[in-house]
Amino acid sequence: MSAAMKVTPLKDVKPFKSGWKVHVKVLHSWKQYNPVHGDTLEMVLSDEAGCKIHASCKRTYMESKGRLLPVGAWRHIQNFTLSPSTGMYRATDHPFKMSIIQNTAITRSPLINEDMFLSLVDFQNVLGGSLKTCFLIDVIGQVMDLGDLETIQVSGKPRMKVEFTLRDMNDARVPCCLWGKFAEIFYEGCSKDEEGKPICLIR
Repeated sequence: MSAAMKVTPLKDVKPFKSGWKVHVKVLHSWKQYNPVHGDTLEMVLSDEAGCKIHASCKRTYMESKGRLLPVGAWRHIQNFTLSPSTGMYRATDHPFKMSIIQNTAITRSPLINEDMFLSLVDFQNVLGGSLKTCFLIDVIGQVMDLGDLETIQVSGKPRMKVEFTLRDMNDARVPCCLWGKFAEIFYEGCSKDEEGKPICLIR
């Protein structure tokens, strides 16, 4: 595959071929267990236009491919497969999901761009119920009504939980709840805020 192959915007990639080349930033990554493929590396990628896509790398390729995709890095990725994006919780609104395969080539990019490519939503849209609940979103606001850090039994195992409210500039308020390590980190961070008016971004 030629290194001079044309870069295609993420909005234009389709499943009819695998010979696409895209230029993307790794926004998030996490590991999860798949009953069919075992452990997988999941990622959210964004191109320079802010279009995002969910990508997945099987355990077989985590060492050879996944290690080349650290969070915050820009990469050229070519030769990958696409399949319809479905499920109860979708990391992006892109109609397709990318899969890293054996023939996938990943190369470094010299681009430096600190844009977080947030998909912030208006609190009124959250409260009004107009958003599709299957798509994950980003919210930012001032922390209000911070509750206690509680230990809750979930399926017989203890889990940390904290409830709070986020307020936007128009005083619209959205109730929130965090679990596990997120609850602990969040609660500790808010407790250290001397002014008592922390701003929280949840991606």
